Formats: sequence, structure tokens, C-alpha cells
Amino acid sequence: MDGFAEQKVPEGKLVGVRLRYGKTIEKVLITGDFFAYPENAVYRIETALEGMPSNSKAGAIAERIAEVVKVEGAELIGVTPEAIADTILKAMTE
Repeated sequence: MDGFAEQKVPEGKLVGVRLRYGKTIEKVLITGDFFAYPENAVYRIETALEGMPSNSKAGAIAERIAEVVKVEGAELIGVTPEAIADTILKAMTE
């Protein structure tokens, strides 16, 4: 199945998620008007989410995102791992 969601997050930025999923998250594209440094951090997050069970809870998805941010020494500006996780779940339910 394919899913898409966009939402303004509490940090004030827009986050969009387009994904393909079945029993697992197969492909994820995260967009928005937030910033990530280094620029490839979003790509690293997207690939780290692939293969996660599609019935994962928001906390588990946010943990995976936060882990990538930490390991990569990355910085998310205007968005949190929790906000991205919420948008991912929204994309799988609409």
C-alpha cells in the first residue's frame, strides 16, 4: 500500500511523508521545510526505517530516528524524531 501525510508539527515546520508499506515499511520519503545537517541525514533516516514492521508504535519509530541522528552526528532543526514518527503513522492510517 502507499501512504501520504503532511502536517505542521509543534516546532512550527511542515513535515511530509510518502511511503510504501505492507507488513514492513518498504520505502519512505521524508520532506518538509525543516532543516537537517548534514544534508544526507534525512536519507540515512529513510533507509534506517525501511524494514521496520508497519505496526510499530510511534515510540519505536522515533527511537530509530533518534538513533540515526546520534550515530550520524546529525542535527534536525525545526522537527523532532517524534514529529516525524507521528507523520509516518498518519501516512499509514489515511
